[in-house]
Amino acid sequence: MKGLEKTVLAGIIFIILIFFSTMALAGSSVTFEWDANTEPDLAGYRLYQATTSGQYTFGDGNQVAIILAGTETVTLPDVPDGTYYWVATAYDLQGLESEPSNEVSATLDTIAPNPPGNLLITLIERLVAFFRGLFGGLKIG
Repeated sequence: MKGLEKTVLAGIIFIILIFFSTMALAGSSVTFEWDANTEPDLAGYRLYQATTSGQYTFGDGNQVAIILAGTETVTLPDVPDGTYYWVATAYDLQGLESEPSNEVSATLDTIAPNPPGNLLITLIERLVAFFRGLFGGLKIG
């Protein structure tokens, strides 16, 4: 292979690698905020998650987060794709738990759609045509 042909091929490979690296997947983070409970014996809050509205199993050990008193925000990292429902409760120093808060929900979708058909082939064809136009009749291979 001649030097120019190697450079063109390396450029095409670089563009292909950049294209695929932008398709990396990431989980969703969900942040919750609420009004503070002002009772003097407040110990903290519990956040519960369900995949069906209203279907929670309450009690210590079934929550997705425990938040200490004095904190009115929490972030759940890397929540998988899907539809989720959440409620929060307050609990006191004796372990008594409040009724649940209002329910909030979200549908998370971090999975990118499939790429359009033949996009990579079209991209390579256009790059080759561009370089052929610049350098006149360049043949790769």
